[in-house]
Amino acid sequence: MRALMVALAMASVGGAAGAAGVGTGTMGPDIPQSITPTVPANARKQAEDALRRDLPAPDSVTFRAVKALEVASIRHGAFAASIDGPISIVCGQYGSQGQPGPYSWFFVALKRGQVLWIADDTSGAPDEAHDSCKGAGLAD
Repeated sequence: MRALMVALAMASVGGAAGAAGVGTGTMGPDIPQSITPTVPANARKQAEDALRRDLPAPDSVTFRAVKALEVASIRHGAFAASIDGPISIVCGQYGSQGQPGPYSWFFVALKRGQVLWIADDTSGAPDEAHDSCKGAGLAD
């Protein structure tokens, strides 16, 4: 019983994107195939701008290791309903003045130019953004 409770607790904290497996740290057949070879040209800029708006010092934000992927569907958490795509996922690291460490991970899900959600070190569960990016294959 105790093992079941621990497993349920871990699954509920699992990650921002249960993108048909993305974000909960799972790799393999649960990750959907990319539906087009490219992500919309403005997805990265839109994701970065959306993240900047939520930070206390938006002018000081720098980005690194930013990668993007387009998927067929995504879930925001292990128990959420799947959202059909195409969905653009943008992941990477950012640094900002007044931030506790040098760089933090971020994960942004976009659909038709609209931000579905943002996960970073200031929102959501600890490591949610990194785990989501790793589950999507966009982080080591």
